[in-house]
This record gives sequence, structure tokens and C-alpha cells, in this order.
Amino acid sequence: MIEFNGYISGVADKHFYKRCIQTGVSIILVGLLFLAPPIITFSVCYKYWELLIGYAAVAVLVPLAALIPKSKKERKKIRPKKITIQDEFMVSVTGYGSESRLVSEAKEVRDYGEFYEIVFPIGKISNNFICQKDLLVSGTLEKFEAKFKGKIVKK
Repeated sequence: MIEFNGYISGVADKHFYKRCIQTGVSIILVGLLFLAPPIITFSVCYKYWELLIGYAAVAVLVPLAALIPKSKKERKKIRPKKITIQDEFMVSVTGYGSESRLVSEAKEVRDYGEFYEIVFPIGKISNNFICQKDLLVSGTLEKFEAKFKGKIVKK
């Protein structure tokens, strides 16, 4: 069993928060892009320009909502505080709950020196698998790297 226990901090925390913002903005923009063709078609066909202007305003303002800074208390709640890897399962625990993934679902593991970021493909995206090396309490970094052999990319 490999276990990272404790809240991430420093460079790992900054990277985690930046990644959360990028993911939030991306999800919002993809949703807005799916709505764009029918709204534009309807607005042009029926000359309903108010809808088009309203949609354009929403498309600009809503992604900005993801950029609103969160309080320290809120940031602590969303941060991973414990990551456990046992056999083929990984579990990340945050202040809001936990989520699990299979080790085989990992697309790649990015090694940033002080921490690892486990990256998943679209559909399984999660920002909660940031493993800060100095929080390792069970297992070794060698076991961790062996678990993800061939998927580790140095950054």
C-alpha cells in the first residue's frame, strides 16, 4: 500500500488550484460551445438579436466566475488530504468526500520534482490526485513509480 497523508502545500497547492481553475473554465466553455450553434441559428432565423447578445454576454461572464478567488477555508476543503493506492485502486480524500479510480485508468503521471500529478483521460478527469512526495507515510517512491511504470513523465 502507498499512502500520502496530509494537505498538499507550497508548489503542489498552487499547481492544484491553478489546475482546478483551468478545468472549471474548460468545462464551462465546452458547455457553452455546444449551445452556440442552436442559439445562433435560432437568433439569426427569427431575428431575435437579444438572445444572441445575452448568450454572448453569458459566454464571456460565466467563465470569469471560475476565476473568482476562493477563501482559505474553501481552498482547504477542496484540497486532497489523503491519497491511498492499494492494488489496482486509488482513493483521494478531500474535505468534501472521496473519489476513487483504477490505477489502469491513469493516462500519465507527471513528476514535478516535489510532487506527482496523476492525469486521467477525458471522461475520468480529476484534479484530486496530486501526490506531494514529502507527505508519503506508507510505501516508497520507488513502489509508486513501479506502479505507474511507463506512464511517468518528468516536468
